[in-house]
Amino acid sequence: MIRALSVLAATFRVAAQDCERTSIAGVDALAARPRTGSGPVVVYANAATPLGIEQPGVDRLLSALAGAGFVAIAPELPHVRLGEVTPETIDSLVDVARSAGPRVALIGASTGAGLAILAAADPSLAHRVTAVAAIAPFASLRNVLELATTGFYGDRPYPAAPLLSRAAARSLAASAPDDSAVPTLLANREHARFDELYAALAPETRALVEDLSPLSQIGRVAAPIELASSASDPFFPVEESLALADAGRDVRVTVTPALLHVKPCLRPGLVRIMTLLDRTLARASHAEPVPALRPSVA
Repeated sequence: MIRALSVLAATFRVAAQDCERTSIAGVDALAARPRTGSGPVVVYANAATPLGIEQPGVDRLLSALAGAGFVAIAPELPHVRLGEVTPETIDSLVDVARSAGPRVALIGASTGAGLAILAAADPSLAHRVTAVAAIAPFASLRNVLELATTGFYGDRPYPAAPLLSRAAARSLAASAPDDSAVPTLLANREHARFDELYAALAPETRALVEDLSPLSQIGRVAAPIELASSASDPFFPVEESLALADAGRDVRVTVTPALLHVKPCLRPGLVRIMTLLDRTLARASHAEPVPALRPSVA
């Protein structure tokens, strides 16, 4: 628990140390290593933000993990700065995780939380993942599209942040550029028409939406999964986390008001986030230490 407390406390500090830019599997990344030069690997998938891995706080998290004895890596995944989720994004995260070490833990926030689950389910990586922690994840890309275009989650209005609409539209447009039904779906604002317009998408587009949904893939994740969400998350309703828990094999959900989307804050329930992090780091620490990052030839 002391290790988790030190990591969580370090994320509140202003200064960060020991981070460096590198390239892993051809992907630009920010990385930090412990003073010993080796340790188990933790790969962090960032939330959607225009600053990407240069977002303040990413370096502090990596430095804190390095201080706790881990090799910590945050890749600049394709399109995530714009909030897009595409097959290329997931493939890049899988490639980074496979190249970073023989065993890895995955931590993700918001968009990155869904990506962490999707990567951990990849057949080429699943057996090498020691733990997954997903903070404020999405579960169903179809649900996200409905929320982003109509403002409804299920049968109720949900006041989602405007960024969600832009990110969902970009994800679908980039993933299915040749589907003529996509623009009509994205332009629609009537909740009553969503099902009809979604059904009009090409079968391969709907299959892709399913493949890009952690809900359809989480059952393939072999490692224990920790989920955390606020009951009033501004992007992804807490029901997304609850649905993931029902679909997964070894999943624990933490619902706490101590999260402002993905940012821990000094509120009741903060200790539950610390406990979640402690379980994740304990699982990750059992992995074989790696002596250094292994940059790609590129």
